[in-house]
Parts: sequence; C-alpha cells; structure tokens
Amino acid sequence: MPYELLRSIQYPMTIAYDVVMAAGAAMMAGNEFAIAAFCPSQFGRLSTRTHAEAAASMGASLGKGMPFWYALLLLFLIGAAFEHRPISHGFEAHCVCRISLGRTITFTVTMLVPINNRIAKMIPRVPTTGWLKDRVHWDLLHRIRVAVLVVSILLLLTAY
Repeated sequence: MPYELLRSIQYPMTIAYDVVMAAGAAMMAGNEFAIAAFCPSQFGRLSTRTHAEAAASMGASLGKGMPFWYALLLLFLIGAAFEHRPISHGFEAHCVCRISLGRTITFTVTMLVPINNRIAKMIPRVPTTGWLKDRVHWDLLHRIRVAVLVVSILLLLTAY
C-alpha cells in the first residue's frame, strides 16, 4: 500500500519534471540551431568591422550564459535518471542521451570555448589576425555540436 501511494504522488511529479527538462533542452537546442542556421549568413553580409563587433559582442554574451544552461540541463538529466529509475522503459536511451550531452559539454569546453574567448576578447576596431578564420572554424564545430544536441534531444524525448 505505501508503494502505491508513493507511486501515485511520484508519477505527476515525474511528468512535471519531464516537461520542464524537455522544454529547457528544446530551448537550448533551438537556440544553438538558430545560431548555426542564421548567424553565419547574416554576419557574412556585414562589413568586416561590423562583423567583428557583432561577433565579439555575441561571443561575450553567449559565452556567459550558455555554460550555465548546459550545466543545468546536465543536472536535470542526472536527476531524471534517479526520478525515472523505477518506472522507465527507456533507461538505456536516457543514458545515451546523458553521455552524449556530457561529451558535447567536453567538446564545447575543449574546442569551442577557446575560439569563442579569442573572438570575444578582440578589439573590434582592430581585429586580430586570423579572427575570420577562427569564426569560420567555430561555425563548423558549432554545426557538429548542434547535430549531436539534436540527436540527444530526440533520444531524450523518445526515452519515455
């Protein structure tokens, strides 16, 4: 009897937890997709100086907010592993999603953050040599990250 009572309370909380987690994950993936899909073409239309100003500004602002969002999502996913343990049938997909997101975070910190920091710290009036090459390289790596994020989100959504 106590297990049934606990389960009747746990199930609505689990659904609420899933909705919040899926919404946060989808917003993050959508934001990353929008940056990958629309920013490079729009930046390419700008003059070099304006492009440098926009890239430095966006790099600085997104560099401050995105690490928090990624870490929060990873914590939500780890929490969901415990939340769903007794009732989930898609635990394996959920584990793959967590591993994939963890690798995405590692990829971001080791590959994308150093490039982003160089671009964010440059003085737009006098851009550093090779900053445009850095932008193109960052865009390529970012597209890879977005692809992995989309797969992770699909795994998350199909895990339950």
